Amino acid sequence: MRIAHLSDPHINLKYHPQHLPRLRRALEDALGCSNADHIIITGDLTSNADSRDLRTVRRLFESLGIMKSSKLTVIVGNHDIYGGPHLADEVLSFPERCKTTYYDEKLSIFQDTFAELFADTITMDPQGYPFLKRLRQNDRNSVCLMGFNSISRHSLIKNPVGSNGEIPKEMHPEVIELAAHHAWKTAPARIVLTHHHFFRNRDIAHLEIADGISSRGLASRIEQRTLKLHGKRHLFKLFDKIGVDLVLHGHVHFTGSYERHGIDFLNGGGAVYPAFRAGGYFYNLIELDAKTGKIDSQMEFRSVKVEKKETKSLLEDNVEEMVGK
Repeated sequence: MRIAHLSDPHINLKYHPQHLPRLRRALEDALGCSNADHIIITGDLTSNADSRDLRTVRRLFESLGIMKSSKLTVIVGNHDIYGGPHLADEVLSFPERCKTTYYDEKLSIFQDTFAELFADTITMDPQGYPFLKRLRQNDRNSVCLMGFNSISRHSLIKNPVGSNGEIPKEMHPEVIELAAHHAWKTAPARIVLTHHHFFRNRDIAHLEIADGISSRGLASRIEQRTLKLHGKRHLFKLFDKIGVDLVLHGHVHFTGSYERHGIDFLNGGGAVYPAFRAGGYFYNLIELDAKTGKIDSQMEFRSVKVEKKETKSLLEDNVEEMVGK
């Protein structure tokens, strides 16, 4: 089985019209050139939490034949709930927008838009997170995904602009109970999905980055220091307890890998909206052994550069063509 992972396409027809054709190109490359059996997108499908953009992304998935749980898994990102400032005069007013965002309503809209993708998940929470999803490789082996909503609710101290994240300790007993399910306990490969990253400032110089970003660059340091996941130390203990093999995430806009506490982490934020486009566009490809179902010890995972090909610019009159309708 081959799983392609990408993140943070930030679709917005008004402010980022180029992102929709880039996302289509990345998905076509993963499905065609890499023969991916399953696609995982770890949040920020949209840039401004606009339900119209969510519907546009859904139509793109439908046109590619992947709007089904066996082919595609998505989780929510902070931009899918809070949106983001896109103009200079929106920066100062954005904290107030985050403060007045109806979090539960935005999350519900996201879940409802992609309802088919959550139809066969196992969860104990009415909002759908955390969840388990089993991907069957063959009659004997399957991969089990555990998806989290790492988006914190607004807080003047811990999350004033919606970009910081948390998986609260109060949720950990529920996670442990979920991990006791047969689907997780017996899976040869157990993969966690979150939106937020797990590296520290001191890890920046050691990141293995595919798309050529200088890990010492000022811009990357600023971005990585302002997008935090609170409570990482407790999560590492939790992941060790439940036997996590691999963590996929996004939130920072590059594609690359790193290791913490004996667990491999893949960031997939450089497939559509990389911090520096000159290095190219990359997604992650995870190969699982056909016999054992484990992450292949020979290939394991690698970053794949999206093949260059002409992409049409998105205009108001060709959205239908772009999403394949």
